Amino acid sequence: MRALSYCTLVLLLAACGQPPRDAQLPAFVELTDSAKRELVNAPASFTLHPGLEIQTFAGEPLLTNPTNIDVDERGRVWVCTAQNYRRFNHDHPEKSGGDEILILEDTDGDGSADARTVFYKGEDVNAALGIAKLGDKVYVAASPHMLVFTDADGDDVPEMKDTLFTGLKGVDHDHGLHAIVFGPDGKLYFNFGNEGQQLLRKDGKPVLDTRGRAIREGDAFRQGMIVRCNADGSDPEVLAHNFRNNYELAVDGFGGMWQSDNDDDGNRGVRINYVMDYGNYGYKDAITGASWQTDRIGQHPEVPKRHWHLNDPGVVPNLLQTGAGSPTGMLVYEGTQLPKQFHGQMIHCEPGHNVVRSYPTVKDGAGYTAEIVPLLKSEDKWFRPSDVCAAPDGSLLIADWYDSGVGGHLMGDIQRGRIYRLHAEERGAYVIPRAAPATPKGTVAALSNPNQAVRYLAWRKLSEDETFDVPAIERILTAVDDLPTKSRLAWLIAAKGSPEVAYELLAGSDDDKLQETALRLARQYPGPDHGLLLQAIERGATSRHPGVWREAAIGLRFLKGQRADRAWVDLAGRYDGKDRWYLEALGIGADLHAEDRFAAWLAAEPDYLSPAGRRIVWRSRSANAPGLYPELIDATQDSAELASLFRGLHFHDEANARRVLERAVDVNDHPRKHAVIQYALTATNENILKASPHIRSRVTELIPQLRGTDTWLTMVSNNKLAGEVPYLLDHALRSTDVEFQSRAARIIDDMAGVAPLRAAYAKADAPAKDAILNLARFSKGRSSEQWLKEIRTDGSVPVRLRNRATRSLANYWNGVQFLLEEVEGGELPLAEAEYIARVLSQSQRPEQRDAAIAWLAEHRTSGPIDMNAALAVQGDLAHGRRVYGEYCAACHVAQHEGVRYGPDLSVIGDKLGKDALLSAIAYPSQGIGFGYEGFTVKTGDGKTYTGYIESQTENELFIRMMGGVTTKIEKRNITEKEELDASLMTAGLLELMEQQDVADLLAYLEQLRATQPSR
Repeated sequence: MRALSYCTLVLLLAACGQPPRDAQLPAFVELTDSAKRELVNAPASFTLHPGLEIQTFAGEPLLTNPTNIDVDERGRVWVCTAQNYRRFNHDHPEKSGGDEILILEDTDGDGSADARTVFYKGEDVNAALGIAKLGDKVYVAASPHMLVFTDADGDDVPEMKDTLFTGLKGVDHDHGLHAIVFGPDGKLYFNFGNEGQQLLRKDGKPVLDTRGRAIREGDAFRQGMIVRCNADGSDPEVLAHNFRNNYELAVDGFGGMWQSDNDDDGNRGVRINYVMDYGNYGYKDAITGASWQTDRIGQHPEVPKRHWHLNDPGVVPNLLQTGAGSPTGMLVYEGTQLPKQFHGQMIHCEPGHNVVRSYPTVKDGAGYTAEIVPLLKSEDKWFRPSDVCAAPDGSLLIADWYDSGVGGHLMGDIQRGRIYRLHAEERGAYVIPRAAPATPKGTVAALSNPNQAVRYLAWRKLSEDETFDVPAIERILTAVDDLPTKSRLAWLIAAKGSPEVAYELLAGSDDDKLQETALRLARQYPGPDHGLLLQAIERGATSRHPGVWREAAIGLRFLKGQRADRAWVDLAGRYDGKDRWYLEALGIGADLHAEDRFAAWLAAEPDYLSPAGRRIVWRSRSANAPGLYPELIDATQDSAELASLFRGLHFHDEANARRVLERAVDVNDHPRKHAVIQYALTATNENILKASPHIRSRVTELIPQLRGTDTWLTMVSNNKLAGEVPYLLDHALRSTDVEFQSRAARIIDDMAGVAPLRAAYAKADAPAKDAILNLARFSKGRSSEQWLKEIRTDGSVPVRLRNRATRSLANYWNGVQFLLEEVEGGELPLAEAEYIARVLSQSQRPEQRDAAIAWLAEHRTSGPIDMNAALAVQGDLAHGRRVYGEYCAACHVAQHEGVRYGPDLSVIGDKLGKDALLSAIAYPSQGIGFGYEGFTVKTGDGKTYTGYIESQTENELFIRMMGGVTTKIEKRNITEKEELDASLMTAGLLELMEQQDVADLLAYLEQLRATQPSR
């Protein structure tokens, strides 16, 4: 295909609207909404870190909707555009021929693009989420493919398109494949989110890692993953897994990996990770695959941390939790133009908060701590930074998706998109350094460049040019001061066949980062019989730096034998009982050889009752570890540590766990004996109860003391204690906790059906009857449904109770149809029919929901809503909250008000402006949040469940239904599972509301924001 190129300088500069550097910018807050959207006013919206300036490099109509960028060795910006992202909006016509890969160039050095080339256009790059320009190769991440374009003659027209990998799920989805990064070791790194699920070769065969395991969601790996491979895709290796939506990976000059990860919407759990090789990062339960919402002993009391299973043995800790957000592109800045505070640090785009920020790190044991430091923040809520790249001159290029919303696959605007250049105040001109001469000095300068494309060319020159032999590169390495450059040169020496020389150059350094790199290098070049790697590990164990111990411990993961076991024991002796990073590194190094490592450790006669010893036992996967648990429990008084010990039993064989629990339920002289017994009872299950008469007797004896607690619910559910049904009903009726009520009602329904509710209703007074009918909404059995129908249609029952039965019946699949037939039958009084129709407008069944809304619209007295007018009307917050309660609280929580069904809206104003909020309400199926896709599940007993899949394990599926009810379904009982085309959220809400109601609701939702922490 021919490239489309033109250089219309005057026209494009006018289009970009770049003001003169000394122009007086308007006060952004004083602009009209329309003026705020204009490109010429964009610079006025930014607040910058001291010492920085910003320029508009490019904007509409030069480009729109940039998802990802790269900057090549000439300073040109390569752009993935995405006008065809999630083609759900009828207002967004399809871009004919597919999306584009653009090249934007500033030919006169003034900081603004004045040339535009279409490198490639096609439907196979629609909504591509990653691009890397490395020499004559251009890698494009466009799920389901990782594409590779070759432009050998450099004319910006690809001669060849090939597929490096394919088969990824998540097509047109931001939880899919992300950009490739060139590592200091000469390899390619990339990641994909939890919708990616697998890698295939272009012939459709599974991609196997270097140890023969298929790279796919399953037993070996879970959810989102990080992969490293050679330039041709060979020797792929999963470096870490169990992320949710790990966006763009950043690899520093030492081989350290950093990335962000987005939480399930509304849980304020966005995180920044330092990535340890082979680490599990805890999005799903590592053993069962269950979601974080599944109750477990020892779970963190704070949802943002519970979200990542941080209290489970085997989960690497988070570097930083940043609250709510929608994290995107990231790099590690290795230039010098920006203020020193940002040298060698992550720089990251956070479109949910309209900010580009850094997370300067400080070493903390074997891990790090970090703080949040903004580089630029925009007052324009449409500023949605999607990616950031370093140019060859050390300035930053920042892509701006520019939209009223972000996340949830919602796209409100296809007319705009911008790129900005952030630079030091004194560096306004965009001057790209000339290509370095092919001399040692020139090549080192290129290898030290902050730009990836420049470094790649230097690497290739050094690796392919025979004049740069190992002694020559060694001389260069010893002469340079820049540490990342020393690291890259050492990797080159290893790649040229002398890993021993490279290792010594790094390991002999006084710098701990280079010592850590030495161990990473030895892991990739282990030597005959792993001799170099074992030598490196043993030497690392004698270091004074915890980061070096960490890398040494990780290096033992695939090594077995007595020498490896001894090295692990030596490293375990370095553990202080507090450093979770190091404990997990030890676990990574032991997990595949758990029995041998644990036996060697015990043979060394450690103090396993010390704080360090207790945590090593807890983290161990050895079958012999539970044998020490009774002593550990006796030696532990801290409540949180006790809970974590009982959680640790879930990672061991059930028989071993049972023996520990049998002793724990009898503990008598422990200072925290009540906590020990409670935790032990919570950790039991039906199988353990059947196998242990003693535990059964203790349950019978102790359960009266636990009634009314979450522990009790878990114990009754896990162990199927039918005798507790009367107590469950009593406590559920007295509780004001919706989650407690729903759990109790589900357990009652599972074990006894509707009979207990019928019996209680028959002898209750009116208020109690109301509460019983309300509780019935959590039951889903046919007998419960029939009972509610009887009450709903019984004219002798007071209206209040009939209305309550109506609301509960609307939570039943068949109950919805029954109620709709009543409305459409025309025999009900108008007021009663209108009440039922309004209830059905929040229904879980889309067809019946739409029919009820249509009925209400037909009987409406006022005219339709004018959406533009609703945006212009001043909203009343107090009334908006009441409108929220009527139309939204049945499915959403906002500031602790409502039911947890759809995404939490407590900080929705940070993600969506008024326009996007209105669009989300009017067209809910255009922006379905990932994880909230609706399903209908039918079972062999004739029951039908509709909702979203909250969690699933190998044998069970948990579906969250209308009203905030989560039901567990045995997979073997499922006869049909079908994904819904439409959103579970009510469509047509605007047809039920008055214009002022809409304005008030928007005002209320828009002000729901979070206060971001500074650290």
